[in-house]
Amino acid sequence: MAYVAKHTPTLDELREVGLEIGRGRGDITRFLERIKVVEVSNGRAALTALGRQLVSLREILGVAVYHALFFQRVPQYRLLVEVLADLNEGDFDGLHKAVNDRLSGISPSAWLNKVAFKTILQIAEDVGAVERVNGVYRRRGDPVEVAVVDYHKRHGVKIGESYYVSADRAIYRECGRQMQPHGLYGVDVACVVAKIYNTFSP
Repeated sequence: MAYVAKHTPTLDELREVGLEIGRGRGDITRFLERIKVVEVSNGRAALTALGRQLVSLREILGVAVYHALFFQRVPQYRLLVEVLADLNEGDFDGLHKAVNDRLSGISPSAWLNKVAFKTILQIAEDVGAVERVNGVYRRRGDPVEVAVVDYHKRHGVKIGESYYVSADRAIYRECGRQMQPHGLYGVDVACVVAKIYNTFSP
């Protein structure tokens, strides 16, 4: 069901439909509108089709789904993830410089200030993409893949390298096939992960 408010929703109201992005307070509607999760018309905000998919996937995968959303729709977040993939780890200042160096290669006038960068790093921690140990940030891998595997562990069985769930637990029917005679659904995890990222592709 689409979420429709009589006014521009606050962070608390958006949290009710699972959109608790970050730890800040106040109205984040403009940001969500910019990345096409909500649309605002005549002072009313509603989830877009993309927003409804986000809420649905969040119920299945938890906050890890925001990693896919931001990776696909927030260039600065994607650059942070790519920098950490290359460096494996770094302190705040080193990562901030590395991300801005890459930004300047894309647009010479682009610059991410420290406050905005800290927010992006915090989001990356919150969704499980990054961990911080003694002031050093390390890449943890793909939180979407981890969440997809965890989901299938909870709701199915693993035989060999494959996961099997009941058909009604399949996230995407096209990412697997029904196995006879037991009716279990064999899941292609890599396909599921790719579909989630594709869902949020601009």
